[in-house]
Amino acid sequence: MAVVYLNGRYVQAERAKVSAFDRGFSYGDGLFETIRAYAGWVFGLERHLGRLKKGADQIGIPFEGDAGAWRRVISELLRRNRLQAVDASLRLTVTRGPDVLGSLLPPDAPPSPTLLLVARPLDAGIAERQRVGIGAMTVHWGNPFNPLQIKSLDYLYNMLATAQAKSEGAQEALFAGTDGCVIEGATSNVFSVSQGMLTTPPESSGLLPGITREVVIELAKREGLTIHEAPVPLDALLTADEAFLTGSLKEIMPLIAVDGSTIGKGSPGPVTQHLQKCYRAAVEQERAQVGAGSV
Repeated sequence: MAVVYLNGRYVQAERAKVSAFDRGFSYGDGLFETIRAYAGWVFGLERHLGRLKKGADQIGIPFEGDAGAWRRVISELLRRNRLQAVDASLRLTVTRGPDVLGSLLPPDAPPSPTLLLVARPLDAGIAERQRVGIGAMTVHWGNPFNPLQIKSLDYLYNMLATAQAKSEGAQEALFAGTDGCVIEGATSNVFSVSQGMLTTPPESSGLLPGITREVVIELAKREGLTIHEAPVPLDALLTADEAFLTGSLKEIMPLIAVDGSTIGKGSPGPVTQHLQKCYRAAVEQERAQVGAGSV
């Protein structure tokens, strides 16, 4: 029986209640982070909490991003769900909390945020997709796509794009701007590799600056790879030697086809595979540095 963490309490999932007047439900007035746990260890927690705190500050929702406190909460939640020995997916949601319906603007009274943390087993298919790669389809959208660059609860278009991609046999949707350049995936950031050089769309394109994207850029530079944050035209992506997507759960996911056109040899490329190993090494390094005894 699943347990969630809701407003400071561990509650059986079927008994967890959120107000019908919660602004997250009414207006999508909130934010979230999706985080991966590796057999009880959470990688990059400080980065995730920092991004959530930054977004909350932007829209005026109070949020305390104390990593030590959240590690303890996560550890207990994983234990209660018997997930401490397996890889798991965590979703931390914060909303402005309840108010009286009828006003689009936030209430004048200090907000009482809703905090919800959910833990689930990681999708077992991720490892296989990392090994063989995935295909994607493009969805053309206005540019900039996400001017606020925060991970708000308004994920309707991302969900619809993902559903459309899956209906056409792809595993991800790529948003392309009016200039024909790829911005990001519905649940990922995009990298192309040509002649050993990596290119990823810049934050100025309107993308959500992903935590894994940030880590990969750091790792690539550390490995002596040349990386540019520059527009990625769709035709340049299709003619790249290799490409990959990044996300907290998918880590580094080889992208082998877009709109039915094969990228490179149609299999994970050597740079992608090397960075996959570097990413896993970074996870283990952080675990060792912070201490294996904590989440």
